[in-house]
Amino acid sequence: YIILDIIRQTGGTALTVSDREMLDAMNELASAEGIFAAPEGAATLVGLKKLIKQDFFHGHETIVLLNTGSGLKYLDVLDSL
Repeated sequence: YIILDIIRQTGGTALTVSDREMLDAMNELASAEGIFAAPEGAATLVGLKKLIKQDFFHGHETIVLLNTGSGLKYLDVLDSL
């Protein structure tokens, strides 16, 4: 419950991202930006798009998406698609 407490205290939010959405975002990042992101990195792009649709952001916030892994670590998963 620590994370939920922090989210509440900071006015943050949490959301879900499906496996399909992550894989689609991996493809989008690779095609558009040449970034072979790990699924969890691609999930940040999906989350950003969902939050934009919900008008979560107000004004001129600086938004940073982190990809701390490589899609190369998930070749077996991608091969099975």
